[in-house]
Amino acid sequence: MIPDTLTERFHHTLIKKNQAGQDFVGIADYINRLNDVLGHAWAWQINDWKLYPDAAPATKNGKPQYLAVVQGTLTIILNDIGVVSIGTDEDSFLTTQRAQVSRDGIGSNINFDPDTAVKSAQAEALKKACHQFGIALYLWQEAEREFIALQKAALTNDIALKSLAVAYTNRIHESDPATMPDKDVIMETLNVSDLSTTTIRGRFTDMGVL
Repeated sequence: MIPDTLTERFHHTLIKKNQAGQDFVGIADYINRLNDVLGHAWAWQINDWKLYPDAAPATKNGKPQYLAVVQGTLTIILNDIGVVSIGTDEDSFLTTQRAQVSRDGIGSNINFDPDTAVKSAQAEALKKACHQFGIALYLWQEAEREFIALQKAALTNDIALKSLAVAYTNRIHESDPATMPDKDVIMETLNVSDLSTTTIRGRFTDMGVL
């Protein structure tokens, strides 16, 4: 089975926004997650890549731009599934067979530097393959993006902090996000004795929510 730790949420400080305002995680954090959880038991293979020099309009400065498209396969080795015999009866030998699962990803990028275009396209392809294993897939959900926005705002905004306490409580109890839990329920969920902003912010910091 795929380890649950592979698909854990990234800390909100690792979530950034691209030029289109969409939340994303950098490729280095994807690779760190794979290394931290799987060690050497994963592999990334580029199956095909193409560079199109005339597929995108030139920059404002007149520089030609390149479109790069990369397709690759992410393979995760899961565990030992048994010992099998290889070869004929006289020359056979035993070996351990490994279970593995693979997912493909395709990425593209446009840049006036062809090397940068290819590297960025490869990063996007690996991310797409990671998404199929559930890594950072939660960022596609609006409720998750709203929760992340609250986490970021709550670092300095007391109103956002209070809203985060409510949202966190509803999340833990799997309640309707539109409901307002009782103060006692919030305090019990956060394991605090009061709901002052200092107490809530300190507790969330200790919990890694902030």
